[in-house]
Amino acid sequence: MDHFTLTDEEIASLLNVKKVVTNPRAQWREQKGSKQKSYKAKSLCGKEFIVYLRQNLRIEEAFSCGLKYCHPEGKDKDVTLCRYNGSDHEHENPLDGKGTIINQCHIHKATQRYMAAGRKAEHYAESTERYESLHGALLALCSDCSIEFPGQAGPLSEVHDDMWGGNTNDDD
Repeated sequence: MDHFTLTDEEIASLLNVKKVVTNPRAQWREQKGSKQKSYKAKSLCGKEFIVYLRQNLRIEEAFSCGLKYCHPEGKDKDVTLCRYNGSDHEHENPLDGKGTIINQCHIHKATQRYMAAGRKAEHYAESTERYESLHGALLALCSDCSIEFPGQAGPLSEVHDDMWGGNTNDDD
């Protein structure tokens, strides 16, 4: 069986190309105990992407956001390029043998090596202290992957308030 594989250079190019969100008013939907939101994004050269967010409704540390490349030949060739996870679970990189990431936020990145081995493209992950929430993870994702929201739209100002009842508005 042939596995579709991107080279590490192709992955880096897709991660680094400037992307603009085309539906900044995407709405949350509830599914299987979590809230989910998907933004569409497009590069100046016409490549299409999905920026997705997931937040468990019971466990605040159980969140994920990521960037998926929408391959022009169809969904069976779409590739999650990176995924920013919360600290609610352990993760191991089986091809690397570098130990287990235990209950720390971590960033998954697609690699040619994992794709060629028939694993999820983005299975490889490294721990991070750059964020502790879905909001922080999305800010890191947008910064790392050149994702911009048009005009005055922010990437996710209402997420924490929507989920956990906090108030991030200092205008009171």
